[in-house]
Amino acid sequence: MTALALHLWQSTVILIAAWLLTRVCRRNSAEIRYWIWFCASLKFLVPFSLLQQLGDYVGRSLPAPIQVAPSLLETGSAIFVPSIDGSGFDGSVLPKLTMVAVTIWALGSAALLLRWLSQWLAMRSMLSSAPYLPMGLDIPVRVTSAGLTPGVFGVFRPVLILPRAVMRELSASQIETVLAHEMCHIRRRDNLTAAIHKLIEVIFWFHPLVWWIGANLLREREAACDESVVEAGHEQVVYAESLLHVCRLGVTARFAGVAASSGGDLKQRMTSILSPERASPLDQLRFMLLLTVAMALCYGPVLAGVVTGAAREASDGGRIYFETITLTPSQPLWWQGSKFDPAGQLSLDNVSLRDLIALAYPASYVNGDPELIDRIHYDVHARWRPDSLASERGVYRELLKNILRTNSSLQLYVKQGCDIDCAWIPGELVAGRSYR
Repeated sequence: MTALALHLWQSTVILIAAWLLTRVCRRNSAEIRYWIWFCASLKFLVPFSLLQQLGDYVGRSLPAPIQVAPSLLETGSAIFVPSIDGSGFDGSVLPKLTMVAVTIWALGSAALLLRWLSQWLAMRSMLSSAPYLPMGLDIPVRVTSAGLTPGVFGVFRPVLILPRAVMRELSASQIETVLAHEMCHIRRRDNLTAAIHKLIEVIFWFHPLVWWIGANLLREREAACDESVVEAGHEQVVYAESLLHVCRLGVTARFAGVAASSGGDLKQRMTSILSPERASPLDQLRFMLLLTVAMALCYGPVLAGVVTGAAREASDGGRIYFETITLTPSQPLWWQGSKFDPAGQLSLDNVSLRDLIALAYPASYVNGDPELIDRIHYDVHARWRPDSLASERGVYRELLKNILRTNSSLQLYVKQGCDIDCAWIPGELVAGRSYR
């Protein structure tokens, strides 16, 4: 629950920042604002904690630990991992509340998913009997008598929907502008991005701002297509009249997986289409602002993780005195597991000696018998006194020395600059026992 609260808090902050950026770019192309909103939507699928873990792994894998100022570490933690005090919760009540919340969330997500799936199946069933119309376009065109507006259905193999009423009532020039609008949706892959946001709405349906993002995506998506049609040289009055006729002939119901020309705020779209003013190009100042924000969002959590991992590696308190070390053979599998607890516990699953050396001496070169250091895999569990403060790399090195000294006849020779070159003398490893 704490991790979810942090993720929602971070996503909400990014959403507010996205809204501010769209205000800054309100005179620029609608496509720019659309992608700003879509990035804010994607943030709900990408927790900063995953990027931090990647950075933490990089920071711990540096050939040599780097010293990090405590103030920098505290600043990064305050921005990306603010503390949440859970002391006010009753420990006996919280699990019950969590179960109730998970049940409500699952029911809401299932209801939304079933609703959109039923709409998609209904549309697919309707189009299965609709005849094809050869129009020389890059995608198939189906003609239907249903009360629909022109639109594009499908994500990976889109189909253009063209109602008979539209073909009968609109002139050739008006139909041309409508087709130009729908082809713009296809070029932009709008159905794919809309499907991704639908998935986000299914998962985070309880967050009201997620639905606000969807409304903004729809508005900016249609505005971007309107700008593309006008910039392509189509008559503005003809295009506006075609949209009015389409809205008059069609219905307001929306179907899952359909990007239609009648979407968005019609009054606002008419004003924008008929206006003599066009969108301003993105100037250098706004471009640098968007680039800086994008770089900060992508690399900020990673750098915070690198700082944290490097700080953990730099806090070496000397030799570690283990209470127990358990070394047991394991079957070589495709996955490996590790769990490090600074309080005094370490678990490694399915690791070879080479893996353990790499953890202790990153970027090292190992000269030894491959049959001995690669073929046999182990599960390692170790406990040490919590008062022995040491970095994770220091724990791995002391663990490696203890294993070699106690459980084998192997000897380890580490040259000066041990993170560059390590040498082994082969011997016999005896595993499968615990010792103190």
